[in-house]
Amino acid sequence: MSNKIKFHNFTLLINEKKIITKSNKEIKLNSVERNILSLLIQNPTVIFTKEEIHNHSWCKEIKCHSSVVPQAISLLRKKLSMHGLEPIETVKGKGYKAAHLVQDQSMGMYSALVLFLSIISILILEYPVSNLGNEKLASFKFKKINNNIVTTSASNKFDTSKLKLEDNVKYFINNQNNFISISACKLKNNICTNVYNAIYFKKESTPIKMADLISNVKFDDDMDLLLVKKDKLTSLSAEIQLRSLNNKKYNGELFINFDLEKTNNNAYFSKKTTYIKESGYSGGFGYASVNKITPIKNKNHHKYLIKKIDDDNLLSLRFQFGMVKNSKMTYAYNLLSGPREKQSYSYSYPISKNISYYFNDEMNISYIAYKHT
Repeated sequence: MSNKIKFHNFTLLINEKKIITKSNKEIKLNSVERNILSLLIQNPTVIFTKEEIHNHSWCKEIKCHSSVVPQAISLLRKKLSMHGLEPIETVKGKGYKAAHLVQDQSMGMYSALVLFLSIISILILEYPVSNLGNEKLASFKFKKINNNIVTTSASNKFDTSKLKLEDNVKYFINNQNNFISISACKLKNNICTNVYNAIYFKKESTPIKMADLISNVKFDDDMDLLLVKKDKLTSLSAEIQLRSLNNKKYNGELFINFDLEKTNNNAYFSKKTTYIKESGYSGGFGYASVNKITPIKNKNHHKYLIKKIDDDNLLSLRFQFGMVKNSKMTYAYNLLSGPREKQSYSYSYPISKNISYYFNDEMNISYIAYKHT
């Protein structure tokens, strides 16, 4: 098989795992991206299913579900579109195929049309991006159910009528269709001394026994929450237990860390790492991203605009130390295999010094995290 495959306005170099564009720009690919692209462009009239692409593009030694295919293709498309390349077409309900070449003149007319419509929409609607942020800011709220329980306006309803709650514990509950988050803080003199986080994966129709979930809240008495010193660099950390309401054999842990560095314009640069261990995965996996975080002031809660500013895409920043051994017990892996947004909002509910309850609207995930040096 030839090492060089010419397709439309670029050349794929299989052995070197890279693309050379018509203008001689070089785009590096990882092995999976190279395999997907070579399969499609060498068979330009064939529609391939997710399973066929998965079987061709991933090493047989690495056992993972075909649900990773849409994510990988989405990220590959983003990488190539930055250079004006659109070689992959989605065939609804069937799979993917090589896209037809769009002539330069047509692309120019299309771009001009898009620009014209964009200008007209701005002139007519006067609806810049900042208004979208204000709309989200107005619509999201943290809601106090009683003195002990706080939830979010994004949460589904749940019953708290028969709960036995400890007076010195504040609970934070976020009920989504496919999981429910339970977080808690043990208070001493109105200061949070211990933190608990858990996510229970579930089916949308699964009944919730809230009393059982609350009774599972156990604090680590050895926890010693370190205070933030007046340094420029701080870290925000959270540890979350992973459980399943439909599978008692499942368990796992999720660790989230933000390294924060304040800039001169009251914003932050952040390096975020997420690491996960769970029953169906032998070893651990996660991802890393570089973000710009801009605080937005509001009297009810703190809000942060998070923009990913990675030069590379998420797939190149995802790391795996192991492999999937049972895809029926990889709830977090399956959840994270979907495409990530380049922009999201995070809301925080201050609990005590250095400790807050956070809600992120990218996946509606929530947890208690604390700042430390």
